[in-house]
Amino acid sequence: MLVMFMLQPVKGTRDFVGEEAIMLQFLIDVIRRTFERYGFTPLETPAFEYLELLTKKGGKDIEKEIYSFKDKSGRELGLRFDLTVPMARVVASKKLKKPFKRYQIGKVWRYDQPQAARWREFMQADIDIVGSASPLADLECIKPVVDIFKELGLDFFIKINNRKILESVVRSFGIEDITTAFRIIDKQDKIGWDEVRKELKKNFPDKDTDALIDTIKKNDLSVLLLDEEGERGLSELKELLDLGKIVGIDGFLRIDMSLVRGLEYYTGNVFEIMAGLDVSVGGGGRYDNLTEVIGGEKEPATGISIGVYRLLKVLQDKKFVPPKKKKVYVAPIGETRAEALQILDKLRANNITSEIDVMNRSLSKQLEATDADIVVIVGPKDLSNKQVTIRDMKTGKEEKVAIDKIIEEVIKL
Repeated sequence: MLVMFMLQPVKGTRDFVGEEAIMLQFLIDVIRRTFERYGFTPLETPAFEYLELLTKKGGKDIEKEIYSFKDKSGRELGLRFDLTVPMARVVASKKLKKPFKRYQIGKVWRYDQPQAARWREFMQADIDIVGSASPLADLECIKPVVDIFKELGLDFFIKINNRKILESVVRSFGIEDITTAFRIIDKQDKIGWDEVRKELKKNFPDKDTDALIDTIKKNDLSVLLLDEEGERGLSELKELLDLGKIVGIDGFLRIDMSLVRGLEYYTGNVFEIMAGLDVSVGGGGRYDNLTEVIGGEKEPATGISIGVYRLLKVLQDKKFVPPKKKKVYVAPIGETRAEALQILDKLRANNITSEIDVMNRSLSKQLEATDADIVVIVGPKDLSNKQVTIRDMKTGKEEKVAIDKIIEEVIKL
């Protein structure tokens, strides 16, 4: 019984095997290629950080979700809950050329309640720009995401808002505890507006929270009475929308006044990617104070993150099939392993995915077991004529091919 328990993935984690692992790797490759096309360079950071760093500006909900522990020297550490805080540490600790544009694709951990499209261990694909306060930097983070989702053929949109606008609205109702109000409003996707209404009434019983909710739900920026900070946020949001129109992505951007983003370090424009799940498939925003909060110089910064496992689920739900690479199987017969290995080496040198039997099986067993598109049968009789037999596994058609023409013929098929 204990052995069976140990053979199961830990709650909230998962294995990727076979076709699912291939799909995951395909998705990572698409994301990485797109990020690099926009000039982002890779960054790798440790899976765990000092707990004090992780709790600096994550908010109370995140603090509860951090996997924390003490190492053998008694240091208090925690597994990273996102890729932004470790990146901010790097920026705060080093002299880097600005703008600093980086991407990172890696696993993060949150002790959340596992449910549909929510895991305790999951993968994020992040891009960030540090050093620019311009909404153009926000656009430069959003646009690659649009390219990725379009390449994958998905129906999606990106919710956008500016926290300064919502802060101004909340203050106009006499609420000063913005953090608590935002924490409640941010849960509306999970618990619904009725529960949000109850929690706001409970926390702010002497305020007109019903009117606050009605104002947010109207989603009409033109009727808002904003203070100076709110007007600044409105200007930032409008500039982002104007820039989006210039590059033709305005049709994917939707203003949503209820959008907060749960992490407290966000300061301006925020974004959230929706692609058919009940939860977002990613999001981000501007965080101009984070490097200062953790002990470095104040640096304007913005970024966006894709939830890779959630995006994978969207693709699986839509029965998406990634482009398949041609695969060749070299099948030696009898005492032909040396020649078969030489042929295999030439195929791989020409960047052709190929493998060989390592189980010492008969030809019939090899043909039965392989999932290759093409099989190169290497037999003694063919070799005496400096030939091999090539079989197209889709049609079953076979032909004799000169050894020095194998690469040419495989590429044709």
